[in-house]
Amino acid sequence: MFSLRQSDRLRETGHRTDSPEADVLALGHAPPPDYEPRPVHELVADFARRTPDAVAVRSGREALGYAELDEWAGRVAARVLAAGAGPGSRVAVLVPPSAAMIAAVLGVLRAGAAYVPVDLAQPRRRVAAVLEDSGAEVAVVSAESAYRLDGLDVRLVPAEHDGPAPDATLPVAGIGDPAYVIYTSGSTGEPKGVLVDHGALAASTAARRSVYPGHSVFLLVSPLAFDSSVAGLWGTLTAGGTLVVAGPDEVSDPARLVDLIDTHRVTRFLCVPSLYGVLLDAAERAGANRLSTVDTVIVAGEALPEPLVQRHFAWHGRAVALVNEYGPTEATVWASYRRFDRPDPVSIGVPVPGARLYVLDEEGVPQPRGVAGELYIGGTGVALGYLGRPEATTRAFTGDPFAGVEGARMYRTGDRARWNDDGTLDFLGRSDHQVKIRGHRVELGAVETALLGAPGVRAGAVSPDSGLTRLVAFVVASPGASADSMRAHLAERLGPAALPSRFELVDTLPVTVTGKLDRVGLREAADEVLRRPGPAGDGHRTTEGMPARVAAAWAEVLQLPDVPADVNFFDLGGHSLTLFQLQNALEQHTGTRPSVVTLFRHTTVSAQAELISGGGKGAQGASAEQRQAAARRARVLRARRQRATEGPAR
Repeated sequence: MFSLRQSDRLRETGHRTDSPEADVLALGHAPPPDYEPRPVHELVADFARRTPDAVAVRSGREALGYAELDEWAGRVAARVLAAGAGPGSRVAVLVPPSAAMIAAVLGVLRAGAAYVPVDLAQPRRRVAAVLEDSGAEVAVVSAESAYRLDGLDVRLVPAEHDGPAPDATLPVAGIGDPAYVIYTSGSTGEPKGVLVDHGALAASTAARRSVYPGHSVFLLVSPLAFDSSVAGLWGTLTAGGTLVVAGPDEVSDPARLVDLIDTHRVTRFLCVPSLYGVLLDAAERAGANRLSTVDTVIVAGEALPEPLVQRHFAWHGRAVALVNEYGPTEATVWASYRRFDRPDPVSIGVPVPGARLYVLDEEGVPQPRGVAGELYIGGTGVALGYLGRPEATTRAFTGDPFAGVEGARMYRTGDRARWNDDGTLDFLGRSDHQVKIRGHRVELGAVETALLGAPGVRAGAVSPDSGLTRLVAFVVASPGASADSMRAHLAERLGPAALPSRFELVDTLPVTVTGKLDRVGLREAADEVLRRPGPAGDGHRTTEGMPARVAAAWAEVLQLPDVPADVNFFDLGGHSLTLFQLQNALEQHTGTRPSVVTLFRHTTVSAQAELISGGGKGAQGASAEQRQAAARRARVLRARRQRATEGPAR
């Protein structure tokens, strides 16, 4: 991919420090921290010996000391070895968020194998595809997740602490051995596994301990199959901190997450910006300062809105740092970070320790400050490549001609960026058809490939809205084809973030003057579709009583002028984060605040109105005093947001 022009330019600049190339190459290099490159599970074992009684993991009512966690992981490791896996193997992990999940991944590493986290929210076909692609013949499971592998040719290992554990001599993992495989969307719709070795994981984790020193109490909300879990899990346990694991029901309820932070005196957490905004909503509703123990909030996975930066400091003041992290799975979680100690313009910051960042043009020439190009990542965190996909690996992972080290490699991100005058990086979006929907990487090509396999679909294209919160499918279909059948087809093959919120039947797909699909026009059309009322349902509308009040709450959250009584919330464009907003709106309109879990189970206006009117389980009515308190909290919220909009006094 690199031309003679680039080689000539590099020879011309040599070691001159006054050239644009040398300037930006120096900007993009952060020396690695001083650390001993050892596998992360060995560092955790060190704390089991040095501080055996220190709390390593809290989950529900369970609190594990480092020695107890180490012993539990040893039992899992022995079972993994007895099942025929070990060095060179890949072992699937299907355990819900819990102490058992942490012991499972630690046990797989102690057995010398690489762990393959499988997202339990994914459909069965996706789970089967990940197992087949990874070559995992052994899976660590819990009692409640084992059924997901019924009928698959895989040996099951229990994650539970009790039960027999055979004697075993545990192998020693090399720093170049694989540590984990995390799957991302592929452009063909097939899962694509990123293979990360112990060396890259050790380097990334050492950089994290350098940027975030000390023993933190870290709230883990990321699913294990989401690579930000790597940051919280190993960044905490290799520093001797305490990992607070949020359970599935807790992750889906911001109020319960706020309670976890308060109860366990959490000092640090990482989440997508949209979830952080919802957490602040929950904290404001709770009253007092339920986040008073937090000293650092880390956001990653999607673009950080500048109003959220303002709101963070309006809520916390300057005592709590806000850190914006950037990095693909292929760079072992992160590659750059921007620490805010006060409201400032948003960027993705500077390289993490050990990383090399390059903004290059199409011929591989470094771009000067202020000029956009494609972002490449080199340094100690670059992954091994894509498991079993040599051609894809060759396309994305290339030699690094700027490092001055034989064998150095860099990863081509597909992201657009530019260097600012202050030495930080601006993120300018994707250069291909990959998007992030609520923090989840989604290949539009993968969704479109699955869509074209649905009954009655002759042609189709998928576009996100401008806010990157929802997808809209535009479909040219045969007579009789329905959105319901398309949705059901995709739900069996794709994860929740990749499911379109709306299906728009069209006669033709828009094209540019050159005959290519008009992606810009599709995005504008997606915004227009989502502004219109959703599916009509059976024509029944809510005009009075509790159904009318519930419908008013829906209309406020979904920004729709008219809401049918019998259409699913998610079919009207709702998603998990707008469901949190619906809690607030229902409390204001009906005086009742149903739990998020209850709202997931009652997904139409009619069902929610019946639930609230009947005082069903999960419907929590509010007294007059509670409604007055809610009104006061709403006024405080508006005042704080107004201050955030106006900005701090200078």
